[in-house]
Amino acid sequence: MVQGEADNRHTPKTVKSARPARRVLFALLALGLLAVVSAMMIAGLNRTGSVFGLFLAPFMPEDDSLKIVAVFSDDDEQNSFIDGIRLAVDHVNATKEKVLGRPVKLELVREDGIRVGTELETTVSKTLSLSDRISRLQNLVAVIGHEWSDTAVTASSIYARNDVLFLATHATATSLTNHSFETIFALQPDNATNADLIASYAIKSGYKNFIVLSDKTDYGKEAANFFSEAITKAGAKTVFRGFLSSTRRSIDDLVMFILDNKLFTRNDYDAFFVVSSSLDETAEFIRRARDLGLTVPIFGMEYLFSEVVERKVGSSAMKDVIGVSLYDRDSTASAHAREFSADYLKAYSSLPDLNAALGYDAVTLVRDAVNRAGTLSPDKVSDVMKIARYKTPFLGVTGPLVFDRDGLITDTEIYVVRHDGTAFHTVAGITIPLDRSAGAPNGPKQVEAPGPDVRNGGLSPEMETIAK
Repeated sequence: MVQGEADNRHTPKTVKSARPARRVLFALLALGLLAVVSAMMIAGLNRTGSVFGLFLAPFMPEDDSLKIVAVFSDDDEQNSFIDGIRLAVDHVNATKEKVLGRPVKLELVREDGIRVGTELETTVSKTLSLSDRISRLQNLVAVIGHEWSDTAVTASSIYARNDVLFLATHATATSLTNHSFETIFALQPDNATNADLIASYAIKSGYKNFIVLSDKTDYGKEAANFFSEAITKAGAKTVFRGFLSSTRRSIDDLVMFILDNKLFTRNDYDAFFVVSSSLDETAEFIRRARDLGLTVPIFGMEYLFSEVVERKVGSSAMKDVIGVSLYDRDSTASAHAREFSADYLKAYSSLPDLNAALGYDAVTLVRDAVNRAGTLSPDKVSDVMKIARYKTPFLGVTGPLVFDRDGLITDTEIYVVRHDGTAFHTVAGITIPLDRSAGAPNGPKQVEAPGPDVRNGGLSPEMETIAK
């Protein structure tokens, strides 16, 4: 036997013994790949744009959903704004019409909170990047939110440039709508209007001397300026104006200064006006002021009517905290508002606040405007939303949802809400637009509750129209 033949006899045995090992290896690899794909499918069922979606796209039916993006802060432990949006999306998708017959998918996007020491340049840079990424999403029908005026104003330029419908639910800076961007809408009155209302209520309630405190954001400084101007025109006085906190001073330091300084005493002021972009900072000031015996009323803006602030401060310490609201939770006139309140209570075991109402209204307004326009074209939808003022207004749980040519909400009512130690209640209101030629705060027509002086037990719950 030659050597080659001996080698040939042994070769098949060697190959045969290797094949089972290879088969096992291939089987394990296949099982591993299947496990990875399955895990990706399970993990990604409720996400869009994930890798598994791209991998399986050719084998899956096309997603016909329209996207509504809600941009919110990560500061809140519980977010009534998002809860209101979720409830609205559920209601929209439960109807036969949906949005032009297509379901809505909610995309949640977090934006960084504005904190003490945050540079404006940093906020602007992050917001520009975030809003640009959002603008590129497929099937995007609208963006809702941005919880600060600084971020909303910045983002509005990107959305306008990319022809994206943007409903700003929180921003009240006058600069949001003074650029006349076609697709940008402000769902709340601006700082000038809100400050006029709260100043008018404060003066009519007998308060004459104020400590005015704000943060250093454009929103805080603008709101404080409008309020100070309004009370000065009415003959009242700003005893002291300062900032809530800084990198070198805490809220406790500020409260101790108010208690112990030599510039003024407790008899020199009878109310605070406090405005900040930070709910945490606002809540901390209210809580510490009450802890240290400062029981005078604390006036503020629209953000005070917040479940977050109330929870952080505690109901009893919220007594005589007074803010502005587009949403009248006490009203029983609208069946739509009553149904919303009941549904929200059932879903989340709490009554809705202003943020919840705004989130709900924003989604349903998008649905109604798109369906009325009969198209997804942002420009045409925007025209329909503005023309509705002269035809058939949209109606939300906060009241009429109509806008002027610049996209600012108008022809509706805003309210003063006052906490009685248990809950917020509506105590006054005006109709906008205001006749500023009459001079604020005496110009706005008032809707106030009759009853005893607000310093002696508050207003009675019955509301009556003083002037219309």
